[in-house]
Amino acid sequence: MSQKLSPTQIQLMNMLSLPVLSFEQYVNAEIEANPALEASYDSLDDTADEIHEDDKYDDFSSSDKDDDMNEYLYGDDDMGDDYEGGGSSSGGNFIAAHSVKDSFVESLMSQLALESLTDREMMIGRYIIGNIDEDGYLRSDIMSISDDLIFSQGLDVKEEEIEKVLKLIQTFEPAGIAARNLQECLSIQLGLKKMQPSTALSIKIVERYFEALSRKNYDKILREEGCSREELSAAVEEISSLNPRPGGGGQEDTVGGNMEITPDFIISIDGDTVSVSLYSGGVPSLHISEDYTRMLTDVQSGSTSSREKNDALVFVKSKVDAARWFIDAIEQRRRTMMRTMRAIVKRQKAFILSGDVADMRPMALKDIAADVSMDISTISRVVSQKYAYTPYGTMSLKDFFSDGRTTSTGEDVSVKEIKQSLAYMIESEDKNNPLTDEKLTERLVKEGYPLSRRTVAKYREAMGIPVARMRKKV
Repeated sequence: MSQKLSPTQIQLMNMLSLPVLSFEQYVNAEIEANPALEASYDSLDDTADEIHEDDKYDDFSSSDKDDDMNEYLYGDDDMGDDYEGGGSSSGGNFIAAHSVKDSFVESLMSQLALESLTDREMMIGRYIIGNIDEDGYLRSDIMSISDDLIFSQGLDVKEEEIEKVLKLIQTFEPAGIAARNLQECLSIQLGLKKMQPSTALSIKIVERYFEALSRKNYDKILREEGCSREELSAAVEEISSLNPRPGGGGQEDTVGGNMEITPDFIISIDGDTVSVSLYSGGVPSLHISEDYTRMLTDVQSGSTSSREKNDALVFVKSKVDAARWFIDAIEQRRRTMMRTMRAIVKRQKAFILSGDVADMRPMALKDIAADVSMDISTISRVVSQKYAYTPYGTMSLKDFFSDGRTTSTGEDVSVKEIKQSLAYMIESEDKNNPLTDEKLTERLVKEGYPLSRRTVAKYREAMGIPVARMRKKV
């Protein structure tokens, strides 16, 4: 016995992980590829459902069709509970990450093409750009690049030639690109800046006192450089404004600007009623071409039997079946996404109505999976790269998920609430004497959050906040 995926189920798995703009492109590409699909752009309606106080979770019971679909929606990209109620990403993130990377490489290649280089230098430049990682760094050393060019390209080049082309690429946009380490990245950016009174000192600090800077050993810099504390403060502020990841790091920022986010859902509030709409964007309503349906009928009812007729029958039937599968998959995607979002809104209704993180309930993917009677991997695909427009701004669906903790009074609170308190403590601390993890733990315990120092350090690191020593101001 073996499990087999139907065409509709395969398409549905691909569709669920796509955000609205990617989904729109996916649909348009299928319309162009399949002549049996016809689109109507006249009725682009959103689907809305209202969530009332007296709604019960049992209205999420799945239909037989949903159960048949859900039986096959299992994959190895299950997010589990690794992130706060979620985890890693599904296949959709792979698509987005590579599209950003491709755009980044194309930008550098375009700048390289504008330079007056020999064919030999152009080949070296293309190889260097191809080895720049998503953070914008060249992790390979010059000797390794020289060896690789010999074996992969049959090009025997000296290290001086590679260094020359590398220095050229390091002048490209974004500033700091193709650096081999953070120190070089910051140095490149400072070298390309318009000179300010603090820039000369900033360059000197990065080149001579980088280790002292990274350890915030300002006294050493003041002592050896002989500058005033105000001058040092201005230089450190200038260095802090530089971009340590010029490539974008696979985040949602593309090179040259922010990636526009189009919400997949729209959440609105009317009194105590929360409405959820699925934003369809420019996705048209689809139907099967009447011409192809007529052709299929004519070919099937034909009296003659020939090879040409069989070939025509196979072609027309394949296009009509593919169109039917595609339309069914789109409908199942819509219903799956709406059921999932409705379950999220039900559990987080208090938070949505107030906008206060303190009202957020602990919630994991497995909770929503249980509510809608689907597998966690299905919910993982729905949540991946999806956003909802709320009265408080656009939020990632992952922001609605959070681990839970029990307070000293026995109340369940979300980790996001604890992190909010932790962030407030750090923001209001004396920057000349920042709070250590031990002090932060003591304060959180007094507020009713019984946490260990190790857990507090974990939350602080997850929020991207450095240790107390690194938060100390000049």
